Amino acid sequence: MTTSVSTRNRQERQTWSPARVIQAIQARHRAGLPVNPQCLHRDDSRLLAAGRRYFGSWSAALKAAHVPVPRRNIHKRHPRGHWTRERLIHAITHHAREGDPLHAHAMQRLNNRLVSAATYHFGSWAEALRQAGFDADAIRATRRHSPDTVLEEIRLMMARGADLRDSAMRRHNRSLYNAAQTHFGSWRKAVGAAQMPDYEDMEQSS
Repeated sequence: MTTSVSTRNRQERQTWSPARVIQAIQARHRAGLPVNPQCLHRDDSRLLAAGRRYFGSWSAALKAAHVPVPRRNIHKRHPRGHWTRERLIHAITHHAREGDPLHAHAMQRLNNRLVSAATYHFGSWAEALRQAGFDADAIRATRRHSPDTVLEEIRLMMARGADLRDSAMRRHNRSLYNAAQTHFGSWRKAVGAAQMPDYEDMEQSS
């Protein structure tokens, strides 16, 4: 049973090509569908993975398809004093309605200013989630890494130009760092695996 599932997954990967990736991106763009990686992660993760595999990053795949790279206004700097407890709760519920993951390290990538302001006003991100009506413990418990999710997050960080130094990851994203050590032996080996476009295929065939 395991062999048939692995074979099917490998065959699904092999149906992609650079030309098919470009065609799929252009089709989404013509249809008015979002092409930012956050939405693709939710709507069409296979296209997102194929774009990164063939072009090195999702931004490069968009450029190859002659589709503008979207900019997120969510990181726009707010004037001093903008954040209040009410606005923070509204922002958290907005992210939830958009389908964004609410666990802390994901939100730090999406909207680090929101996390910082929430921590200042509520004492912690978990307490801000509780005040917004969410079960912070359940949200934290749902984040369980596998080798595939570790590679996916590292590649997403690469595409965004994040600081991938060992010391920076230990300080800013300890859960991902620990998962990388568990599944790959070290953070450096996980980053190396994420830089190999065909790593998953190699694992499937081994």
